[in-house]
Amino acid sequence: MSELLSITRSHDDRGVVLALAGELDVISAPELAEQLDALAADACPRVLLELSRLSFVDSSGVSVLVKARHEAEANGRRLILRGATEQVHQVFSVLGLADWLVIEDH
Repeated sequence: MSELLSITRSHDDRGVVLALAGELDVISAPELAEQLDALAADACPRVLLELSRLSFVDSSGVSVLVKARHEAEANGRRLILRGATEQVHQVFSVLGLADWLVIEDH
């Protein structure tokens, strides 16, 4: 049984922070996409995704992140990924996206 995705929204001094915990997969990716779309509609200039408690990501989750980053850049906004776990980083690396996405350590 997969671990459900939890998304906690907060703010820091530079924008919105979404802390993800659990698994970002085909079942949970639409929930994250919906939240990111809402932030884009609000024209949030910077969204930080805290990934230190994200235990798993599959291609559906990666797709949501890639789409969100592309849309953010096209509209002059930033999408930052911070604290990627080893599993998440490996997935990005295998797909050739580790350098393409903005990954920021703590």
